Amino acid sequence: MSLGCVVSGGHLERVVLGPWVTIASGARITDSVIFERVEIGANATVQRAILDKDVVVAPGASVGVDHDADRNRGFTVTESGITVVGKGVRVD
Repeated sequence: MSLGCVVSGGHLERVVLGPWVTIASGARITDSVIFERVEIGANATVQRAILDKDVVVAPGASVGVDHDADRNRGFTVTESGITVVGKGVRVD
């Protein structure tokens, strides 16, 4: 059984990827931990974040860029500025 990831034209820096992750074209992910079965849409931005299993980041959406917006969406933002998105959440 293959536990591969699909990264199609995305840009990753200092990222840990779990199995079965899909990252679409133009997505930018930095300083993050991405758990299994996460989907990151085209042109999405994820920075300084932990995305738990089965999270979907919609095309063009962002996580970790605006901490106030992240808190308003119900995400946890640590004192050190890391945004945590729980299992199965869709980020629009």
